[in-house]
Amino acid sequence: FDSAKGIIEDCDIYNNAQSGVEISEGSNPDVKFSRISLNSQHGILVHDNGKGLFTDNEIFKNRLAGIEVRESGHPKIQRNKIYGHESSGGVYVHHYGRADLEKNDIYHNSLSGITCWQSGKPICRHNRVSKNGEFGIYVKDGGWGTYEDNDLRSNGRGGIFVTPDCKLKVILDRNLQE
Repeated sequence: FDSAKGIIEDCDIYNNAQSGVEISEGSNPDVKFSRISLNSQHGILVHDNGKGLFTDNEIFKNRLAGIEVRESGHPKIQRNKIYGHESSGGVYVHHYGRADLEKNDIYHNSLSGITCWQSGKPICRHNRVSKNGEFGIYVKDGGWGTYEDNDLRSNGRGGIFVTPDCKLKVILDRNLQE
């Protein structure tokens, strides 16, 4: 909170009643080499102008999404493993959330690997998004975003699905799909 900064490194963050990590109000921590799991809500929640740099973490088996970004949150998410969310997806970006996702491995989530809606606007590059129950990337209900150079093979319903209302607000380039 309150534009706080700090480094969280090599920690086990688990079994919390809410989200494992919650970033808001301009806070901008560096979270790296940590394991974030088994939380009652999200693994990581970034909202209300929160930022943060999340690198080389393992984010798995949280009740809701591995990472949720909303309400003008804007984290950088790099080289993480995001998997095993049995009743949710890997990453959600919505309600004016922004996120820079690069070189992440997002897999084995029951819904889509990355879902964007309601003016969410991620930039997703060089991610491997595979073996998710629905789509690798799902853009719906007014979602935006840039999706380039992602490997989107082996997802339950396909690599990427963009609803007609979003097609003019989405940039797709060089994504590998089946």
